[in-house]
Amino acid sequence: MLRRRPCWLAAAASGGNPYEATIVIPVLNQRRPWLDQCIRSALNQTVRVETIVVTSPRTHRVTARRLAELERRNRSLRVRQEEGVGFAAALNTGIRAAAAARVGFLLSDDWLDPRAVEACLASDADIVSTGLRGYAADGVSILEDIGRVPTLAEFHRQPTRERQASYLQHFFLLRRRAVLDAGGVDEAVGLTGPDDFDLVWTMLDRGASVSTIGEQLYNYRDHAGERLSLRSAEAQVRDLCRILDKHGIEGAERDEIIAWHASAYGRPFHVAVAERRDRAALGFA
Repeated sequence: MLRRRPCWLAAAASGGNPYEATIVIPVLNQRRPWLDQCIRSALNQTVRVETIVVTSPRTHRVTARRLAELERRNRSLRVRQEEGVGFAAALNTGIRAAAAARVGFLLSDDWLDPRAVEACLASDADIVSTGLRGYAADGVSILEDIGRVPTLAEFHRQPTRERQASYLQHFFLLRRRAVLDAGGVDEAVGLTGPDDFDLVWTMLDRGASVSTIGEQLYNYRDHAGERLSLRSAEAQVRDLCRILDKHGIEGAERDEIIAWHASAYGRPFHVAVAERRDRAALGFA
C-alpha cells in the first residue's frame, strides 16, 4: 500500500509549501506492477516530495483509473494531463506545475532509492546527477555492466560539453528556475534525449553548476518491452541530428557523436554496453 507521511499533511494544512522537491513522472502506458513500484518509490522518499504524474490523451483507461485511485489515496500525488504533445511536453507540464524549487525526472519503468532526493538536496548545484544501478526486467537481477557511479573529477575531464552532457545521467535533481531559464525541455528535438541529454547540454552552455552524487540511487530497468530507447535506431538518429543541429555540431565531430550514440539505439542498454566493452578490449574504438 502507498502511504502518506503525516508530517507532509501537517505542513500542507499550515498553508506553507511542504515539499523539498518535485518528482515528475511522464506516463503513456505502463505495466501496473512497474508503475506502482515507480510511484511508490517517489512517494516514500526520506524527505518531503511532491509527485506529479503526467499522462497523455493516449493513456489507456485502465492506467488512468489506477492513477486516479492512487491520487485519491495520496495527498502528495497529483495527476495531470500533458499540455502539448509528447514526452518533452509531459515533462514541461510537470515542471510548470511543480511547487518545489527542485525538480527531478523519473521514468515509469524505473524506481528511486528512498534516499535519492535527500542525497541530492545536500548539494546546491543547478544540476545534481547520481549514480544508477541496472536491473533486468524482473527488477531483481542486477546488470553490472550498466551500473555507474559518477565523479565530479571525471565530469570535468570530459573534453566537450557534449561529452559532459552524455556523462551525466539519471537521477537528475535540477534547479527549477535554471530549467525554466534554459527554455524547459525542448519539445522540438524529438523523443530521444530531450530530458537527459539536450536539456543538460543546454543548461551547461548557460553556465549551470554541476554536482555528482557517488551513490547508485536511480534504479534503471533494462528490458525489451516498450521504451523510448528501443525505438528504431533510424528514428533516434533523426532526433539526435536535431539536437546536434541545435548546438551547431558539424563535420567529423558530428559523425563521431552519431556513431557513439547510435550504437546503443534500438536495443536494451546492457547489450550495447557489453558490446562497447568487448570492442574496447579488442582495441577497437
